[in-house]
Amino acid sequence: MSYLVFARKYRPQNFDEIVGQEHITTTLKNAILQNRIAHAYLFAGPRGIGKTSTARIFSKALNCEKGPTTTPCNKCDTCKEISSGTSLDVLEIDGASNRGIEEIRNLRENVKFSPSRGKFKIYIIDEVHMLTTEAFNALLKTLEEPPPHVKFIFATTQPHKILPTILSRCQRFNFKRVSATDLVQVLKGIAGKEKIEAEEDALYAIAYASEGGLRDAESILDQLSSFSHGKVTSEDVHSVLGMVGQEVYFDIAQKIIDKDTAGCLNLIDELEKNGKDISQFVLGLINHFRNLLVAKFGKDAASLLEMSGESINNLVQISKSVSQEDLLYISNVLINTHDIIRRTNSPKIPMEMSLVRLSMRANMASIDEALNKLAGIESRLGNSSQATAGHKCPAHSGVCEEPRSNYAAKNELRKPAASSHNTAGNSKISKELTGDDEKTLEHIKGIWTDVLSKVREKKMSTATYLSEGEPVSIKSNQLTIGIPAQFILHKEVLEDTGNRQLIEAILNDLSGGNIKINFVITNTQSRAEDKEVGVTNTVKLEEVLTAEPIVKKALELFEGKVTKVVQ
Repeated sequence: MSYLVFARKYRPQNFDEIVGQEHITTTLKNAILQNRIAHAYLFAGPRGIGKTSTARIFSKALNCEKGPTTTPCNKCDTCKEISSGTSLDVLEIDGASNRGIEEIRNLRENVKFSPSRGKFKIYIIDEVHMLTTEAFNALLKTLEEPPPHVKFIFATTQPHKILPTILSRCQRFNFKRVSATDLVQVLKGIAGKEKIEAEEDALYAIAYASEGGLRDAESILDQLSSFSHGKVTSEDVHSVLGMVGQEVYFDIAQKIIDKDTAGCLNLIDELEKNGKDISQFVLGLINHFRNLLVAKFGKDAASLLEMSGESINNLVQISKSVSQEDLLYISNVLINTHDIIRRTNSPKIPMEMSLVRLSMRANMASIDEALNKLAGIESRLGNSSQATAGHKCPAHSGVCEEPRSNYAAKNELRKPAASSHNTAGNSKISKELTGDDEKTLEHIKGIWTDVLSKVREKKMSTATYLSEGEPVSIKSNQLTIGIPAQFILHKEVLEDTGNRQLIEAILNDLSGGNIKINFVITNTQSRAEDKEVGVTNTVKLEEVLTAEPIVKKALELFEGKVTKVVQ
């Protein structure tokens, strides 16, 4: 006896065996029970999901010796003939090879003859969208008013190509792709009957490769049963189908997250040498990062991911190490990369460029964090602009003098309680100073503007933060710089080792000493409000803004520049 492939051997023989199309089988069974059988049906959907099988089962249900029934016996001669495709009453026609008007005219001549054995004469036309316009027009009258014993079942993968006049005369059923979970269950059943041992990851890989088509999944399992030796593994699936394994996607995703540029490039080079399709690889990588997003936020990740339990656990663990913003950014870059690859003959180059860009990306700040930082910048810029407004500087003078009326107004608005508290706080520090320390402190205050200028030349952002502070005390070469309470974040930035060492080096260079610095929070007002600011110390608002780390990241990301600051 000749070998029968899995797709034919395990073809559904009744409504209950049809997988993933319950919305259709339920409707057809109810139509039979209620004797509401239409004269024409259109089964539409992707390939290999059961359109023709459903048409055969429906034909058996109508023509079975015990029928019409929802459970054809599959034992009577009529059922056996329909299953084998030899029935004279159920004619399967290939629309692609019988698409002309002559074939349809012959069909019109034959429909008037009664069925030879069953109750109905059923015409199943596969790929009906391939019929010519003339053939469709010739079929219209027959389709609208067929003889009582004639039923039409059309199957197509492209229903949009069928004439509206044909569509309006049919009951349409839309078949959907079979879920990976359902496919795996069917494959497990076949593997058990055929005594094939298969890994769960291998079955999920088959389901993914079949793109929701049961026939394709069964054919792949049939092929792998001949290829593997004793057990079907995920490596076997990837080898036979030329796919990239899940472990590769996990590997490169981790390299992108860890910003391992060299590792990413080496992996792409290895994939190309092994003959893998870069375009398909990008699609798989996009899907992998989509899975990471689902694993990070999906409450029921298993139903959304349709993967083995081990793979889902790995996704959940990796998703905890990367932010939502990073995942969205990476996904968007990969989607754009796929669009570029589709239009080029050298897919490796844009893929490499994208991986370099992703692995060298800056960490994405959350939206709330970005808004909070921008609000802080806006507040500081507003204070700075108010402090410098109204200043007039003579050409020969290095110091700007604030108009007395404005100065007086500020002092009148200032709360007395806060002023007395600030004075008390500063006097408490001053009482601890010795005579030599006081002289050193006065000297440092005298050169402080020069210190700020030098720091600004080296690192603008550090100078911006430092400009809000001032020397308040020194003891045993330990200088204390006071930072107003409203700028507590400045203190954290300035305490960074690199910033502290920069300030100390410039201070010691200008003072000729060996001074160490530390920062404290004081209750004094901002220097921008309390001090008369020199022209040489005035920082343009554009420079202050562009010195902020978050603004710098935005400028780098969008390759832009600050053209205007609205106060």
